[in-house]
Amino acid sequence: MISGSLNNYRFSFWLPLFAILLILIPVFIVSGLIGLAKLSGILVLVLLILAMRKWFSIARSKNNRVERVQLNANDLFVLQQMIPSYKNWSVSDQRILIDQMGLFLAEVNFMGTWNPKTQLSVAILAVCATWQSGYTNKQHWNLYCKDETTFSFDPDSKDNYAIPHAPFFEKDILGLQSNEYITPLQKGIALLK
Repeated sequence: MISGSLNNYRFSFWLPLFAILLILIPVFIVSGLIGLAKLSGILVLVLLILAMRKWFSIARSKNNRVERVQLNANDLFVLQQMIPSYKNWSVSDQRILIDQMGLFLAEVNFMGTWNPKTQLSVAILAVCATWQSGYTNKQHWNLYCKDETTFSFDPDSKDNYAIPHAPFFEKDILGLQSNEYITPLQKGIALLK
């Protein structure tokens, strides 16, 4: 969450303020000023909510976080065409695949001429290739479309990866990872890290 200087978060202002307000609560209770103790508690709550909103907005802007692309009904239809067994997957695996595809489409720079179906096909490949390794930051990835059937990470590279246009008939995500399209891509992604 923290990137860069901590001064932007103004912890030196907020933390003493919270400490003072929290210390005042038992002091007011012992003094018999219950109303002021309640007011102090409410102030802590309201100010903490405001401070957290500010901290999260600063963290979001400093980390260059991109919002994932929300897949629409047409994208989901293409996904189901590409992976016919997708409907039989567990709900959590379906959600992970859709979320990771949305992040991939938001983060990766597509260079050259790409059509939406090809981008979705490559997103499926990349998510399946990185499934076991968890989230991988892809904001520095540039994908170059060589033609309708291949792409690469470098325009001058001889390492080209095939873009599938036929459905995957594997029954689950583990079966997909050993697919002829995904296995070479896993090796290429490992070289990017």
